[in-house]
Amino acid sequence: MTTRLPSTRALACFHAVASSGSVTRASEQLNMTQGAVSRQLASLEEQLGVRLFLRQRQRLQLTEAGRQYAQRVGDILERLQRANEELKSAGKRSLRVGVEPALASSWLIPHLEQFSREHPLLDLQLITDIDKLHPLSSHCDLALLYGDGQWKGATVRRLMGETLVAVCSSALLQRHGALADYADALRYPLVHHSGPWSSSATWLQRAGCDPEQIARLPGPRLENFGLVLQCAIQGLGLAFLPTYFVLEALARGSLVEASDLRLPSEQHYYLVLPRDSAGTPAATAFSAWVEALPQL
Repeated sequence: MTTRLPSTRALACFHAVASSGSVTRASEQLNMTQGAVSRQLASLEEQLGVRLFLRQRQRLQLTEAGRQYAQRVGDILERLQRANEELKSAGKRSLRVGVEPALASSWLIPHLEQFSREHPLLDLQLITDIDKLHPLSSHCDLALLYGDGQWKGATVRRLMGETLVAVCSSALLQRHGALADYADALRYPLVHHSGPWSSSATWLQRAGCDPEQIARLPGPRLENFGLVLQCAIQGLGLAFLPTYFVLEALARGSLVEASDLRLPSEQHYYLVLPRDSAGTPAATAFSAWVEALPQL
């Protein structure tokens, strides 16, 4: 007849008490009552037919048999824990998603809790370093990028467009007045976006400026939408930013719209999948999910 083995709960209780020398500390570690831990110890000794502890008043001391058994049980529990972790990780998949920083903070991240619920075995690693995104590199399994849709060696699918709005501090608006047309922006001090596809250059070109004229215009130049936003909030100038990115600042009143004008960008956001990862289960699952999200 097969010998009945002790339960893992009983072994965990024994190991915790043997390691800490205290039922109280063991019960705290295991989130059990002291009485439950003590009953597991008594049941284990009865099943083994061996005394594992000497009980002196309120103190427990391992017997020689208990000391040797504790070492073996510790090794067994460690191997069991490692086996559990390896089994869990074998079922897990990871996906490196490159994403424009502004799009990540204002659009993607607020939806990620939903993705985790729907795909609990798929871990996402978000890569927002612009240098690793443009051009698309081996750092990403897929990416959500802003541009003209021309990425060599990749499968490209359009996600959504982007609309620019002119924003500034309320004090700056009172000083310079609302914009009646795009060229009125030139009355203002400006905060320039200098990323790969410049939002400020897009607006100023619509206002009639050529690249050389834009380059000569004064004002801070920043690659990150978040920094452009903060400069505008501090009153450093008029900024041209995507509508989705300024909604919270407008709602708080830290920024105001300088005009009712809107400027749809000629560029769009794209789902970009390198050919070697386009058909993987993880990339397929994320692509289907992100394409179903509400657009900006």
